[in-house]
Amino acid sequence: MADESESIWDDTESVLIYVGIILALIIATQLVEDLTATRGKNITNHGVFVAIYIASCVIMPDMLKDRLCSEAGVLAVGTIIPVYESVKAACTVGEADDTKWLMFWIVNAVFTHVTEFMDTIADAYPTVGEHWYEFEFFFTLWLVIPQTDGAALIYDVFTEPILAPFCKQGMKLMDGWGKLIMAVTNTSYLWIVWYAFMILPEEARRFVVVSVGTVYPVVASTVAVTTTTTGMDDTYWLVYWSCFSLLFISMDYLENFLGGIRGFYSLCLVTTVYLMLPMFEGAKAVFRNVLVPLSGQYENMLMHDTYLVRLDAEKKIPKEFHKKVLTKMSDVFKQDKTS
Repeated sequence: MADESESIWDDTESVLIYVGIILALIIATQLVEDLTATRGKNITNHGVFVAIYIASCVIMPDMLKDRLCSEAGVLAVGTIIPVYESVKAACTVGEADDTKWLMFWIVNAVFTHVTEFMDTIADAYPTVGEHWYEFEFFFTLWLVIPQTDGAALIYDVFTEPILAPFCKQGMKLMDGWGKLIMAVTNTSYLWIVWYAFMILPEEARRFVVVSVGTVYPVVASTVAVTTTTTGMDDTYWLVYWSCFSLLFISMDYLENFLGGIRGFYSLCLVTTVYLMLPMFEGAKAVFRNVLVPLSGQYENMLMHDTYLVRLDAEKKIPKEFHKKVLTKMSDVFKQDKTS
């Protein structure tokens, strides 16, 4: 009985520590978010960050290190905080914050995808597995905080000059193949695709889901963030990544219990496609009906919607009538509906 009580207390203590870490990271993010981003150009900041990383690995007590540099710590820095900030960015007027967080999601998605088999590597090389979460936590932190602004640095030195040209070519090829596939395929053949997916091993099905949710969206997001437009593409993919990242961590957790069920990854795949494809606008629906209310951004979302109405009106109204018509539109918004 005493052992059982001690176990319950240890589990409760761990949960409280994890919650405390997440809250502390969220508060810290709010304190530094108003600092001017450096776009990674301040070399001193990188040196200080590396020194803190090394010192933390050497000096930090094991109990704190195990809690901070853990799945919960990475979840807070790499998902919870970015999702919250992305929702805020998508609900505000202006493109700068959308672009900032879309740059993060591109790097984070690529990093997550290429390290998908890290558990297998960690099993083969225990030393790597022992320190993996330390590296993942501090690397993600390096991407996010404005003092290092790692996501913007990677964008400037790699994404825009090197990755973007390939992505733009890839988009053209994908569009062409997509039209061809849609022309020769109909619903009657979908069961063949589904059957092929179902007979794959569990690890392969998971990899397919992650690939579908990552590869094309990374390509499309890279094209969006490196193309000068109205910013609507940036917002579309920012909303998608906010939703898909939550789906990914949900899948990552639930597969421990449900991964062996054949229909589990099929449901994850269908949900991913629902979030991703414009014909369904699934990410938009989840964003507006779930994420916005939970983050307290409903009023900002309405302001953003009003801004989009204005942009649409400006496109349709001859330039010489802009001021007159927009003034009348403003008067309409001010009118009491009951009058």
